Amino acid sequence: MSRALWTLVLLLGCAGGDKGADDGGGDGADGADGADGADGTEGGDGADGGEVGPQPAFANPPEAIDEDDDPDVVHYTLTAGTAVHDIVDWPHGETASFDGYAYNGGLPGPTLRAKVGDTVVVDIINDLDTPTTVHWHGIAVPYAYDGVTWSDAPIAPGDHFRVEFVATEAGVAWYHPHFDTELQVDRGLYGVFIIEDPADPPVDRELIMVIDDWAVGVDLPEDAGHVHGARGAEGLWTVNGLVRPALALSAGETVRVRAVLTSNEGYVKLDAADVAFDMIGRDTVSLPVPEVPDSEVMAPGDRLDMLWRVGSDSFTLFDHPYSLHGGDSIGDPAPLMDVVVTGDAGVPALSGWPTTAVLPSDDPPYTDLHYTFQGDPNSDVWRINGERFPDVTVPQLALGTEVIVQVRNVSATEHPFHVHGLHFEVLSIDGVPPAQRTIEDNANIGIYETVRLKVVADNPGFWMTHCHILPHADGGMMTVIEVAE
Repeated sequence: MSRALWTLVLLLGCAGGDKGADDGGGDGADGADGADGADGTEGGDGADGGEVGPQPAFANPPEAIDEDDDPDVVHYTLTAGTAVHDIVDWPHGETASFDGYAYNGGLPGPTLRAKVGDTVVVDIINDLDTPTTVHWHGIAVPYAYDGVTWSDAPIAPGDHFRVEFVATEAGVAWYHPHFDTELQVDRGLYGVFIIEDPADPPVDRELIMVIDDWAVGVDLPEDAGHVHGARGAEGLWTVNGLVRPALALSAGETVRVRAVLTSNEGYVKLDAADVAFDMIGRDTVSLPVPEVPDSEVMAPGDRLDMLWRVGSDSFTLFDHPYSLHGGDSIGDPAPLMDVVVTGDAGVPALSGWPTTAVLPSDDPPYTDLHYTFQGDPNSDVWRINGERFPDVTVPQLALGTEVIVQVRNVSATEHPFHVHGLHFEVLSIDGVPPAQRTIEDNANIGIYETVRLKVVADNPGFWMTHCHILPHADGGMMTVIEVAE
């Protein structure tokens, strides 16, 4: 089955047209009148001039309920079940309903939260009519709880499974299945997991942004079984399941934004043009010092931890076309989210965060492990080192050793390289080291790029290593590393 790739660029900039801090309205890129305010009390004119309902108000996903009174233990229950997802294409007024899946009935699933040092207990109940698992993307859990089908039997329909581990590292992670992965994630099985560091400086507000897309206005065959945009057409993008939500902020606020890209295939590019935008972490690891990037590309599976230091200007996040086969693409931008600012306070200072930079490790003149990514988007045959999963060679790493890994992409698409159970330091990209030490678990490998990584084999198990474009992984671009005691 051919699955053409599509991508996204998300541009963060000032709203155009009539949008302002007082009324929050504005002319969107599609010609629609913006909402009068972030409370969504006023409707607008659709693209065809007809009256539509109020603009949806931004809302964080619900927080999961902790079932344990012990302050050092969090106990959650996740139930995977069927759900109907209604995606309202505001301001056009059209609603598309999809037969999908959900954790605890929500899209996204509930946000799980722990602090460093907590014992985490999660009871997983499978109310689907198909087996499933839960993978803790970005968290180095014990191997038995990684959620891949060979570490433990998949959770059968009607059955349950308990996961228990200690949260050892702060950051932004997420959870999703690793059984029939492309389809189950596509239908809505995902949620955010935040591990907090109590020593972090306080902020005025926290936002959680789960970015995904849906096949609204995309012509997919009836037997595709998918609800996302694919086959060369970009779907309708949502934030926490909402199309173009509006958010009210006050001037002078410092807002912590934790963003997760759950799309099967789409990329996101953040541009910090007209708001103070400080990157404090990527994936599950904080940066030594905050960065102020001109733009930030998120590959499928990536997470960002950032601060918005809000001045008095309202702004809109715009969706710009971007091609996985070569960068910026043709097409018109569309608004993804409106931010309506009231008040006239200035941009707050960045204070309390680390100021001492840590340089990257030296890139040594040798390589312990080579990976070459190969494949063809026309045939959907994808390989690592000429092999297709499950017929792969499994290298064995001794527990506690440092391993230099070189990843080359010789295909015509980009690939996010994700490693389970371990983290890696990025040593260089095409021979150029990063500005500061960067620890990740999901690194994008551009077309014909060579990326060198240092992995510390500190977690025993058979760890899946794969492209996080899920159709590529299901098409064979997946292998395994064994860390042996």
